[in-house]
Amino acid sequence: MKQTRGLPESAQGGVTVFSGLSVLCGVWFAGILGIVVFKQRAFEFAYQTNMLLSNGLLLLMALLLLLGFFALRPGWGRGLRLDIRSNGFLLGYFAALLVLQLLIARSLWFYPGWDVETVYQSAFTVAGGGAVEKDYFATYPNNAALALLLSIPVWVVGRLGKDVPYTVLVYLSALMVNVACFVCMLCVRKLIKSRAAWLAALLLCTAWIAVSLIITIPYTDTFAIVFPVLALYVYLSKKLPLFPKWALISLICVFGASIKPTVLVILFAMVLVLGANGILSRQGRALWKRGLIVAAALIVGAVPGRIWQDRVLLLMAGDATPEAQHSITHFLMMGMNDTAYGGHSDEDVAFSTSFPTLAQRRQANLAVAWERVSGRGVTGNLRFFAVKLYKGFNDGTMAQTKSFISMETPVRNDVWGKLLKSVFMAEGSNNALYQTAEQVLWMVILLSVLAAMLGGPRKQKVTGVLAVTLAGLSLYLMLFEVWPRYIYLYAPIFVVLAGMGLDAIRQRRFALAVAKG
Repeated sequence: MKQTRGLPESAQGGVTVFSGLSVLCGVWFAGILGIVVFKQRAFEFAYQTNMLLSNGLLLLMALLLLLGFFALRPGWGRGLRLDIRSNGFLLGYFAALLVLQLLIARSLWFYPGWDVETVYQSAFTVAGGGAVEKDYFATYPNNAALALLLSIPVWVVGRLGKDVPYTVLVYLSALMVNVACFVCMLCVRKLIKSRAAWLAALLLCTAWIAVSLIITIPYTDTFAIVFPVLALYVYLSKKLPLFPKWALISLICVFGASIKPTVLVILFAMVLVLGANGILSRQGRALWKRGLIVAAALIVGAVPGRIWQDRVLLLMAGDATPEAQHSITHFLMMGMNDTAYGGHSDEDVAFSTSFPTLAQRRQANLAVAWERVSGRGVTGNLRFFAVKLYKGFNDGTMAQTKSFISMETPVRNDVWGKLLKSVFMAEGSNNALYQTAEQVLWMVILLSVLAAMLGGPRKQKVTGVLAVTLAGLSLYLMLFEVWPRYIYLYAPIFVVLAGMGLDAIRQRRFALAVAKG
């Protein structure tokens, strides 16, 4: 049998599928980057930031950083005696990082409002044996699982007599982000070889994800962030047999979706890539048999998560399928809102609430959504969806200073607390500098993601899955409610793919050095 780049001839169709999907997603993300940079002046009415420079200048700075990264000599860092990719280093690093995160959380935590407030207050109610507000969870069932889960640590610290029980949720929130970043770097270790790319990915993981105001908010973003990257880690495992591997991936994603439904995006991406490969590959019956095993595993893995969701809703909302719920069709309708451009709309909420049954509400939501889309025409829709993509991808801080309403903030006048507030709070004297630096990192990430999607034959299967995952996330933001904070759930996936892009850049640097030698 003929061999091409180490792959049997029968596998070449699969490689073509993975490469094609990666390239298509790369072209798509190049368009998103173009919107963010070149449409800033036209679309800034929809989302404004506190940055010191334009996105065009920040993109130039990011390009210069990548140029410097490319210029590093191939043997850079080999003289270090410390194995920075060892388990010991990773555990020590993330333990130290957790201490820093807890210090940040201690200095910045506050009582947030809106849905976050309802979730943590419901957790306190459940922990105290009281009756929760079923109407809220009947309307917004997606928050029921998190409220119930958070009641467990609240009950524990209540029994221990902690003075401010709420802070345990803040610290657990920081811990979950820390774990997600740790798993992220485990995935990076499996996928890249370059020491420079590894250190760059660790920097992005730390500065862009782990050190953030968002870690202080005990809500779905931080408590669900570990699930997509954990599913990826299992996907990358070569030791697990096929059936338990996919059953575990399904279990992780479905359980995570009970906290934040967009966790399912990565599962859909994995299945889509596997299905596309099965349809277009020449491996025939053997691949279809493999597909049937995977399908059975996905079903088996989803059952416990589905049972869990139903039981939670019975307890918190009184019904496994609440008639009053604002389902996905409500958020689709709100996502098509011409005035809010995918933002929250009180009028749309009132409209959905006016229908007594779920079936009537879904039908009405779909009718309004279609009316809005068809009424704009082709040109109007192109502009509308471009604005939504701008809103979703324009803020490298992921809207951490805009996403939450402060109901009450404890007074803290120590030097450390004042410094952190000046950096992370929107009104802080150093916040504009911080947001600018984060936007440069975001530009580096987007450029590195493009390098991974468009930049080479290595790891095509994984690159295809991650590229489709992030493209699916962007499509979600286009169709439904949009907010930069919704990217946070997939921030570790961005870092993994960016690390692969940086590794591709380093491989080209190495190839160039060899050619010159």
